[in-house]
Amino acid sequence: MFSPTYVQLKYWFYPIGNTPAVNLLRDLPACSGEETIKVLSLACGDPRNVLFSLWCEQGHNTKRTVSFTCCDIEPAILARNVILLTLIINGRPSTELWDLFYHFYVPAGTLSVLRTHAAALVEASKSTKAWASSSYGKYIQYLDKATLQELRRYWTRYASTEEFPQARIAIAQRSKEVGSMNFGTGIRSAGPLWFNASETMGYVYRQFWKTGVVAGNSEDLTRLNGKGEVNPMFAVSSAASGEFAVHYGAEPLLGFHLPEVFHENASKQRGGASEQSKRAVAIARSQFKAWCENFAECVSNDRVHVIFFCGEALALSHDLQLAITLDQKTSHAARTYVKPWSACPLLLDGHVNLDAPGNLPSDPFHVIDTSNLGDHVGFINILSATAPLLRRNASSVLYTESLLMASEDISASLSTILGSDVATFSLLIGLAPSGLLTGVTLDAVANETALFKLVQGDMEGQKQYRMRVSWKYPQFSDASVVGVLGSSTGSDLRVRFEAKELAEYLFDIYKTMFAHEDVSKVMAQLTRRNGGRYSVDLQRYTRAGMVALLRMARVTVQVDWEETMHHFDSHVSTDRSLMIGTNSLQELYVYLHTLGVWTNKCLENGPNQLRRGFGLSLRPTSGEKGILAADNTPSIVQLVLVVPREKLIVFTGKSPDEIGTPALHVSVTQTVGQSQYENCFYSFQAFFGKVVHEDSTNNASIVEEDKHGWLGSADLVVTCAVPAFGLLIGPRNGIRAALKINTDPDSRVRFAHLGMRLAVFETGFNDGKRLFVCRDAPKLDTMRSSSMQKEWIKKVSSQNQSSFETLVKLNSGHRATHLQSHLDFPKDSAESKALSTGAAVTVIEHSPSTVMLQIGPSLKRQVIFPFPIQGSQSKTKVARKSSWIEVEVPIFTAIDGDRFDSWTQMVFESGSPPLCWSIPRINLELQPLITFPKKGDSSWLRTFLGTSFSDAERPFGLLHQATTTNAKYDLKQSLNTLFATFAGLNEKLNGPKKTFQLASESSGAHTIIFATGIRHDLDLGSLVMEAYVVPFTIPRVKELLPPLRALQSTEPCSIRVSNDESTLWKRMLPALAERCRTWQHKSTCEYRDKGAPLSTEPGKSPLCSCGEGKISGPALAKLGLKEWAPFAKYAVRIAIAPIFPVPYVESSMSEILQAVRSQHTGNSAPVPTAQSCEPAGSVATCENCGKAGDRLQVCGGCRKVRYCGPECQKAARKEHRKDCVRG
Repeated sequence: MFSPTYVQLKYWFYPIGNTPAVNLLRDLPACSGEETIKVLSLACGDPRNVLFSLWCEQGHNTKRTVSFTCCDIEPAILARNVILLTLIINGRPSTELWDLFYHFYVPAGTLSVLRTHAAALVEASKSTKAWASSSYGKYIQYLDKATLQELRRYWTRYASTEEFPQARIAIAQRSKEVGSMNFGTGIRSAGPLWFNASETMGYVYRQFWKTGVVAGNSEDLTRLNGKGEVNPMFAVSSAASGEFAVHYGAEPLLGFHLPEVFHENASKQRGGASEQSKRAVAIARSQFKAWCENFAECVSNDRVHVIFFCGEALALSHDLQLAITLDQKTSHAARTYVKPWSACPLLLDGHVNLDAPGNLPSDPFHVIDTSNLGDHVGFINILSATAPLLRRNASSVLYTESLLMASEDISASLSTILGSDVATFSLLIGLAPSGLLTGVTLDAVANETALFKLVQGDMEGQKQYRMRVSWKYPQFSDASVVGVLGSSTGSDLRVRFEAKELAEYLFDIYKTMFAHEDVSKVMAQLTRRNGGRYSVDLQRYTRAGMVALLRMARVTVQVDWEETMHHFDSHVSTDRSLMIGTNSLQELYVYLHTLGVWTNKCLENGPNQLRRGFGLSLRPTSGEKGILAADNTPSIVQLVLVVPREKLIVFTGKSPDEIGTPALHVSVTQTVGQSQYENCFYSFQAFFGKVVHEDSTNNASIVEEDKHGWLGSADLVVTCAVPAFGLLIGPRNGIRAALKINTDPDSRVRFAHLGMRLAVFETGFNDGKRLFVCRDAPKLDTMRSSSMQKEWIKKVSSQNQSSFETLVKLNSGHRATHLQSHLDFPKDSAESKALSTGAAVTVIEHSPSTVMLQIGPSLKRQVIFPFPIQGSQSKTKVARKSSWIEVEVPIFTAIDGDRFDSWTQMVFESGSPPLCWSIPRINLELQPLITFPKKGDSSWLRTFLGTSFSDAERPFGLLHQATTTNAKYDLKQSLNTLFATFAGLNEKLNGPKKTFQLASESSGAHTIIFATGIRHDLDLGSLVMEAYVVPFTIPRVKELLPPLRALQSTEPCSIRVSNDESTLWKRMLPALAERCRTWQHKSTCEYRDKGAPLSTEPGKSPLCSCGEGKISGPALAKLGLKEWAPFAKYAVRIAIAPIFPVPYVESSMSEILQAVRSQHTGNSAPVPTAQSCEPAGSVATCENCGKAGDRLQVCGGCRKVRYCGPECQKAARKEHRKDCVRG
């Protein structure tokens, strides 16, 4: 309904994941007591994210129960998932599970296990009650009965003795097609070593398709004892053709994290890619085994429940909105269908005791993951459907992901996808991408940039760039706001728009959503496709999708809605830039009414009332039939068009490649005299079967649905909502309805034989068996659904009433630039009296989202905004007689500059553990430890660290352009220095160092870091340093003076930091400690009173004392040096990581990619390096004049030598250029 309906006869089956598993729980705080976390996974695919997320919690958060609701439109995917999870519960060996889930061919014995188990599931799924009473019913459940019965069909085929010979032929053919192909997406599994993985991951991909087992592993091939048996779990899917449909890009290792494999390039290893692939398989199997064992343990401890739903994600999400908000039981009306091309109504009836508490979704979700669903149904559709389902909590997060490139400029991808400035869109829906506010991330995205720029290069066709975005409530990025409002609200802050400005902004989005209807933009797209296709070129929206966004805006923002819609309607109805804009007005009005958003006058009453009072020239109903002849004809009815099977030869008579994936719509034309009017409806439902009109109910009854679909023999039934009055304009025999192919340059070529109108089938009301009108869509209660939508809007709007209201001010380009808060003071208040006597009014920047308003010398009021601001640039308007003040401030995002407040922010609320708003947790013990051999090649680390800088930051490293005074740049340099020096890559030091001290330019050394190891951060595709930190305080320095002197004898590495960078470190340390915390905060925790950090001042610690001394002196010394032992009582464990630019905020890696290209062509090019550091106590000297000092400036080229300033650097340039990497 919300996205177009496509004929997709060339179907691809995605049984296994094509991206590394992600931890869906990483943004939640550490668990301090019994809790249940609800996760909604849309387009869930295989269960790798479920298994990996639970594994990442292993040993931590043992009191947390996780309930996953997993939705996928492909029943075969869910059937496979249930097979795997239930076999895990049964305790089957992981080798057996690996074969069944990842191999095309399996040993006969393994196939026998599958058939036996599938037969048991068929028996257990005879009914909902039977499943609930089975050994799996407590842990694996279903949202609806239809899902259970749909999966049962697949288990029945798995249990049969069918041999699937066509699958074996298809795999062999695909192997020939693959040939020497080298799919670059495999580098995603290599994390920070992506540049070493291309050869081997290409090899494992080709071997998988050649042999049918993962990477062509010899041990697995031996167990096949010949050809092996075709695995039914790959052979069976819902493909319309019934043939083997596994996507040609499928490769099992893509779902795992394999950086350990690629510390060296395959060409430098004995055995090359073949030998490296064996290690990749071994590590992947080890991970899979660990995931399965952990899942079994979670089940035994009753800490996990998985609920499945087979259907369309948007339909489910919108239905859940009503079910949760209106607290509906299963007796609720069926409002929509489960998925396109199906007559099955969506009913949440999957539980045995439907009235029992907890048996139906009753609460919003803590985490929502939408995979890359937005690529297929549109990101605006995704956000409109899921944002209302997200729990209003500081830790709640909604993940979106895109794999298809939206723009050549990666930093513009998100705004391109949304058709809007991202900050303005965020204010509209109440959620913001966390990276937009912070400007930095721990997610390493270099492999995606390399994949886009290097591996895919100038290839034609659709390019890939994986971009995950975490959407969160922006007000919770500020601890000051949480301190006032708490961390489990969000409705207490609401934005207000001026009606005309909001209407113009929404119209801009409207035109972007339907840009494919704009001739000028279509021509631009055709020109651009010569250099590659982009996701924004695809048709993803219908008018119902636009209405869903309007519906969300209505309940999220404060505005004069009637005025807004009148302005919006005026823009849409008078616009002529869209070819079929006016042809779609009726559909727009239909969904504005049925979704309860707004009602045009033509739909306020039924056609009889319109005839009497609205002036429409409608024909008499005396000659009508059914609902059109009734006295109480509703304003909106359902048109049912039955398309003869033989008319579908236009699709089935050619190969899938010849017809492509055309989109369809329903056309209704009225002929009045010499004039003809056409209205197009793109939101419709189609299914195969037999349907008849029931005169007694004025509805359609489905006699039977043909489950064989395109392979069956039944006609195609099409139904859509239309205005009743439109069917009464002109003579009855002048009304025609048609199923048509959407017009675009591609369809005009492929279906030229259909003529200009591209009509598949057309008929009129004289054909009463093939065209009739009903009150409701078949099997649905659409009339009752409309009243529920209005009830939902009323209830959600009342929940969102706010005592804090902020006006959003848009500029002429309809972009939000300022926020304005209006404060009224009672006449007898102290503020009113002070204003009337002329007291001065000042505004002081207080926190990222607040300012402090001061009236006179002592009266203060904290002014809260729902989004980060630039408080230092505030303006005020004061009405002294009327006793009010308006404070106006510019909006702030990471695009406007650097601010670490939000990124390092820790949120506190009474009784809850601290939350790092934007820094994900990590289970350090589970991350693979990296060994840096003395004689091995660790240069990969230097290359990886170089990717941490954005293109805009790189000039800061060039002394002749700018000194290193940018605190964020300096912090990145210092972090990179930690990693490089620990690995022994610092040429100025004698070997690797484990002890580091941070020394500021004004107060000297203030923090010691004891680094104990560098590990792979599997989830983020990055690195993490496990370390212990001891911040210096004046009492500690006095107490530890002898140990400090002893420590200096080990020549620790001293990293000089500016005062601003020193402040960043102190802001960051509490979050780094919280990130890997395994201990509990005490009831006397200092954070409770002072927040975090406790202080950024010299001589004071930023950390609370709760984490101190969790390791003994001997244990700490064993991890490093014996000189560390005396510091253990104050040492706090932290997880340090490189920080990276946010790809949708700023570009990066241009210089590195140029260097890699140059290396491939044999030309020399600079490779970024980490900052060098000095042994503690050593004195740096100017390379030119020899002068010593602490404030010498480092050469931006090599980062090895220092100068007094530009003059000395210029004087030494001729000699130094021989050694400098920049030449």
